[in-house]
Amino acid sequence: MRFEEIRDQLLGVPFIGVSNARYLYDLIVRERLTNILELGIAHGTATCYMAAALEEIGGGKITAVDLLGKSFDPSPEEQLGKTGLSRYVDIHRMKTGYTWFLHDEIARRTVGDVCEPAYDLCIIDGPKQWTIDGCAFFLADKLLKKDGFMIFDDYSWTFAMANGRRDATCGINHRDLSEDELNIPHIGEVFELLVKQHPEYTDLKVHPVDDWAIARKAGGREKTYTVEYRRERKDAYAMVRDALGIAAHYLVFRRRKRSRCDGRR
Repeated sequence: MRFEEIRDQLLGVPFIGVSNARYLYDLIVRERLTNILELGIAHGTATCYMAAALEEIGGGKITAVDLLGKSFDPSPEEQLGKTGLSRYVDIHRMKTGYTWFLHDEIARRTVGDVCEPAYDLCIIDGPKQWTIDGCAFFLADKLLKKDGFMIFDDYSWTFAMANGRRDATCGINHRDLSEDELNIPHIGEVFELLVKQHPEYTDLKVHPVDDWAIARKAGGREKTYTVEYRRERKDAYAMVRDALGIAAHYLVFRRRKRSRCDGRR
């Protein structure tokens, strides 16, 4: 399915903007990524874009994982049914989240104390929390093939950003967090302190406007780290999201810098 066709069917449904959707779709088509692991799916909008890319290249499978009992309107199942892309996606609902799904997948694929990698692309887009998503990175890494891609959403998001709207995010009570845990971006820390330092991940990119961080598992190559500000035509929804992303990125890293300076006093 062409990108423009799936975009027109999904426009306005969160939580992925057109810019990131285009990047993801093009990545799958260009690299022929046919076996995809998506951790955290919400409405399944990104799932549908990826499924459309799989249809475009002639097939593949998305293994999508989220919490049991979590409800979204529209649901991933509804969106996949509406777009006619359900056959490309297996949805797994877990009682405690995707880290235990990763446990089961590693156990299932382990023979003679060696885990056989299965996936070409893994997307981590869940609680945005250091402990859960830091663990998820190391677990997903065991399942990611050489030259595969790892994508993190919400690179600069902080719990403080949601503090005025709700008391908890994905079961994590904001009142239980320290000032640093509230104000420092957990996914940013996962990427900078875990992914960036991992010897197998050598092609690292941060997209501050779109709040994504991307790494390629290409061990043996020279390590590169780039910050990219993509420029392309966007619809109104994407432009508003990008403007908010720039403002959030600026405020987050001011807080992050101030917090670390205070810690050294």
